[in-house]
Amino acid sequence: MPKWIVDDTRPVEPTPGADCDTSYLVKLSRGERRARSTVEFSAPSSVASSGWAREALAPYLVEDEPPQRLIVGLDGTVRVPTDAV
Repeated sequence: MPKWIVDDTRPVEPTPGADCDTSYLVKLSRGERRARSTVEFSAPSSVASSGWAREALAPYLVEDEPPQRLIVGLDGTVRVPTDAV
């Protein structure tokens, strides 16, 4: 199965109540299918960028459904949150 393709990355407001100060919306496509994922950076984020948001999402582009939200920790670790904010 082909990978998801990153079509666009743009800054957006972080999820309310999340301990994140920077967030990017990444728009994806795979053929006719479309998806969106939000990559958020824990506060205080010093390495946040659209390029790093794409890198954080890269390992998930082979999945059938990419995660809707990722959080990049202060140490650079990436996780898919399972709890509601």
